[in-house]
Amino acid sequence: MPMRMLLLIAALGLSACATGPSEKDWTSNPGAQSFATAASACSQISYNIEANFTVCMAGRGWVKAKD
Repeated sequence: MPMRMLLLIAALGLSACATGPSEKDWTSNPGAQSFATAASACSQISYNIEANFTVCMAGRGWVKAKD
């Protein structure tokens, strides 16, 4: 039982460190979907491929901000 608890705590700790895209890195177009909704949907369907994510976000009204 203690080993399972340790693994659960470790998994929860690591998941807290995971971060998604930041809104400050994106620019919205008029009528864009909310950033949180767009980012969540695109994260699910992009298969962790950045180009897919960027295209998906563009389709929802968001483009990467210029540096």
